[in-house]
Parts: sequence; C-alpha cells; structure tokens
Amino acid sequence: MKNMIVAIIIFLVLLIILPFFGINSHYLLTNTVEWITKLVLPWIMLYWIIRLVKNLEIKQ
Repeated sequence: MKNMIVAIIIFLVLLIILPFFGINSHYLLTNTVEWITKLVLPWIMLYWIIRLVKNLEIKQ
C-alpha cells in the first residue's frame, strides 16, 4: 500500500512539474496508458493463463 501511495504522489508531482519544462503531461499520460494496454497487459494475461493451464494439468 505504501508503494502505491508513493507512486501516486510521484505521478501527481510529474503532472504538475512537466508543463513547466514544455512537456505536455496529458499527451504523456495518454500514450503511457495506451502503451500499457497494448504491450504490458497481454503479457500479464498470458502469464496467468499459462499458470492456470499448468495447475489444471497437475490436478488431472
């Protein structure tokens, strides 16, 4: 829980500070969410599906 709070605080600080350096933070946020949903989440789902299949094979 502590790590999540720290991550949220860092994220909010970046959203506030980045516009001062000329970086569009909303563009960065939308691209990050898009990248996570296209590249990271499928690998996480694949990992859990493989674990499920292995557990089902062991139980049979």
